[in-house]
Amino acid sequence: MQKKKSILIVSGGSIDVDFAKEYLRERQYDHIVAADSGLAHCKEIGIEPTDILGDFDSLRNLELLEYYRQKGIPLREFPTRKDYTDTHLAVKYAIDLKAEEVTILGATGTRYDHTLANISLLALLRDEGIDAQIVDAHNEIEILRGPAEKKYKKKYHRKGSETEQKKEYFSIIAFSPEVTGIDEEGFSYPLHQAALYNKESIGVSNEIVEKEATLRLQSGYLIVMRTTD
Repeated sequence: MQKKKSILIVSGGSIDVDFAKEYLRERQYDHIVAADSGLAHCKEIGIEPTDILGDFDSLRNLELLEYYRQKGIPLREFPTRKDYTDTHLAVKYAIDLKAEEVTILGATGTRYDHTLANISLLALLRDEGIDAQIVDAHNEIEILRGPAEKKYKKKYHRKGSETEQKKEYFSIIAFSPEVTGIDEEGFSYPLHQAALYNKESIGVSNEIVEKEATLRLQSGYLIVMRTTD
């Protein structure tokens, strides 16, 4: 099977460096795009971007920008007064690069306005036929658009000499006003041909109880979150 073209975007939100190092340890990407102060995160994590872009208004260490410029890494600078956030510019660039998979680190944090805007970008990527997710130390976030079906496996972790199921919540939230034809099989709270609306919380804090669970939907945009405390 041919490997999908995969792009990592590193944005300027909050990043747990130890988590990021572990998460990226065995993952490879065709491009690593640093968006604005995501460039500093790349330095902390120990990865080298292949592309750099942004207005760099939140990058405190401008010497770092010059360091990568001298290394010849492609750099796209934008005015501070612009229509799109730096993460949005990175997403548009990933689309131009014909990405098939996009992972975004540094897309969450204390700025909830940026976090919500970044989650909405997952719908933009989905409309382009791109599998995309936002990842941090406690969350994996994606958006599915119906009709769709996806399978999810339990997660495990090592505790001493034992392997235990990782305590994880599985939540679905309507992103469009209505999501129809939802099936959840292999979950603690199953659903069958259900509808969800974006003014309710009925899909929050479910759990996978089988080795493999299945989520289906017929129409609409659905936020899917796998979360840990």
